[in-house]
Amino acid sequence: MPRLIWTPSALLDVQRSYRFLATRNANAARQAVKAIRAGVRIIARHPEIGRPAKDLDPEYREWPIGFGDSGYVVLYRHAAELVTVLAVRHQKEIGF
Repeated sequence: MPRLIWTPSALLDVQRSYRFLATRNANAARQAVKAIRAGVRIIARHPEIGRPAKDLDPEYREWPIGFGDSGYVVLYRHAAELVTVLAVRHQKEIGF
């Protein structure tokens, strides 16, 4: 299994999403973080599973994570034995 690392900005993305949801529903915020972490574990085990990211080099991929009526998209880079989580966005947000 490739090594998995998170960039500081990706961790901040998750924290920002948590804070946004927590003001409305703390339980939903915790569940969203759990869903994101579970999705990233899938990426770590199967890094080629994501779709190629539009307009980026082939090693950049996106993986949608369902949550509620929409979900999140993880942007990551898979190179050799390393998977780097670059960003996490809600599907209703605009781009990376």
